[in-house]
Amino acid sequence: MNGQSHKLRLYARIPGTYALGPGFRFAIWVQGCPFRCKGCMTPDALPFSAGESIGVEELANCILSVPDIEGLTLSGGEPFAQAQGLAALVSTVRQERDLGVIVYTGHLLRNLRDKAISDSGIAALLACTDLLIDGPYEPKRNTGQPMRGSENQQLHLLTERYRQNMDIYASGQSRQIEVHLTRHDAMLVGIPSGKQLTMWQQFKQSSA
Repeated sequence: MNGQSHKLRLYARIPGTYALGPGFRFAIWVQGCPFRCKGCMTPDALPFSAGESIGVEELANCILSVPDIEGLTLSGGEPFAQAQGLAALVSTVRQERDLGVIVYTGHLLRNLRDKAISDSGIAALLACTDLLIDGPYEPKRNTGQPMRGSENQQLHLLTERYRQNMDIYASGQSRQIEVHLTRHDAMLVGIPSGKQLTMWQQFKQSSA
């Protein structure tokens, strides 16, 4: 898939984190989301008109310049709202390195598979995803489950790449969170508890 003609709109990118999947990962949050989940961790990522516009080739080069990453984690915003561009990004990166791909989505997998019948972008992004975490965030069900914000969300192995990690995630492994400094702000990375998220939001409001 040729990435030269594709542009992505991003909310944020973190070139290295251990908090969003196995190993050391490059994390991307796309800009724009059709969902309005109560307690959203990244409300500034919801508008489709905001964020940074970047070409797929340029972003792929940024990813490939980071040594020792195991894979990519795609979140948002809603990744499947930019499925064609993200699929092109993964395809471009994998021409050089075999990186794993984890995607967080507010859609349910069964609905994405239905949409993929007529939407080539959704089909392409599903085809290059190794682990999908699906479902909307429900703050009252944020019970500390590994790799997911609320217990209604499910982990779906779409390939065998991360099967060895499933026992760890099922065992109740504690979540990790990190604070990263971006060019313009500080960002909480990972999956916080409800209490941690509230504390972070209060801190952000007080420092604004």
